[in-house]
Amino acid sequence: MFNIFKKKKTKEQEQEEALAELRALPRPAMDFATPEGAILCLEDAYRRKDIEAACACKDFLVEATLMLLEVAPDTADDPEVQAKATEVLELGFRKEKEEAWPDMEGTESFFVEQHPLGDGIVLVTEFIRMPDGSFCETHLRVAHVAGKGWRVLNAVSDD
Repeated sequence: MFNIFKKKKTKEQEQEEALAELRALPRPAMDFATPEGAILCLEDAYRRKDIEAACACKDFLVEATLMLLEVAPDTADDPEVQAKATEVLELGFRKEKEEAWPDMEGTESFFVEQHPLGDGIVLVTEFIRMPDGSFCETHLRVAHVAGKGWRVLNAVSDD
């Protein structure tokens, strides 16, 4: 009735309410039928430290082509350049992950937005709740690949 008599919420109460709202969101299946499911598959591969499963969750050719379109557009349609860039991206991914696996233990993933970028590619916004209760926000490009379903490409910075 009178707003002056309402108790002010603490930061902890606000965080708990936000977490309850996130947990109430529909949970995607861990499969390649949706962009969010593909991300969950990749995170599961990270938890298991399974490099082959992690690579199977990605599409390095699409990622390489997008990279070429940004840095060397005149070579983006060249199959030889695409093949070499694809190989370099995959080798770099394998080396990076095998040297330092992302620590996904005790994390929770929540998907809050999806924006189409064109040509079967979407940008997915994910909130990850860390074991200490803090959150981090990531933006991942995910592509629909004919005959394979959705595959994770790369993270995109806010810059």
